[in-house]
Amino acid sequence: MDEIQYQRRSPEDVRNRVVPKIEPLPALAKEAINILRGNIQLSGMDLKTIAITSTFANEGKSSTAFWLAKSLAGLKKRTLYLDCDIRNSITLNRYDIQLDTPGLTEFLCGQAALLDIINRTDDKYFDMVFTGAVAPNPSELVSSPLFNKMMIYLRDKYDYVIVDVPPIMPVIDGLLIAKQCDGAVFVVESGETDRNEALKAKKKMEYAGIRILGTVLNKAGGGSRYGRYGYGKYGYGYGKYGYGYGEEKDEKK
Repeated sequence: MDEIQYQRRSPEDVRNRVVPKIEPLPALAKEAINILRGNIQLSGMDLKTIAITSTFANEGKSSTAFWLAKSLAGLKKRTLYLDCDIRNSITLNRYDIQLDTPGLTEFLCGQAALLDIINRTDDKYFDMVFTGAVAPNPSELVSSPLFNKMMIYLRDKYDYVIVDVPPIMPVIDGLLIAKQCDGAVFVVESGETDRNEALKAKKKMEYAGIRILGTVLNKAGGGSRYGRYGYGKYGYGYGKYGYGYGEEKDEKK
């Protein structure tokens, strides 16, 4: 890794700081996120880089990824939220983050050092990396050796890296990124995600050799504890919110 500027600064000396503006989770949603966190912790000590994805946009993956990362940081685990949805990220807007520093795209294009794109937050256990500039070739960037080296480095430096991954069906990016993680959590939206399309997405992940940790049933109402989907190790639904906090349709996440 000597050709990459990993060590311009140590992780403890990262200077970039952001303060996400967030609303507290409703009690049921917080409980569900904590259960998701517990299930992941019980799935093995080798799970450190975890992809959060979905079939299509608008199903709750980004909210699930963010709150899972925050929940892990709440246990005093060094946690990084890594936004890899280069084509369609809304993280900066959602949390009203004003940022003029480089992001993932700039690093993968060789225009920034890795530690220059890591942002500290007001939680000392919670760091964030944003996508940076929109790139014309996201698939090539995330399939590059540099991306793989970055994941190896982050896995070594953090207790958990929660990776916000593009949805599986529209583009190949999601598979390429999730393949480089220790496992993936698959988010489906109760009453909205098409069962057949979800099963196709699941098969794509299996064919790619991605370890599917389980399924999150987002925005779950009453009814079956396990929702409508029979695959995965867990798929609890809790009231209106399920595991996720819910997504606004116009946010494309």
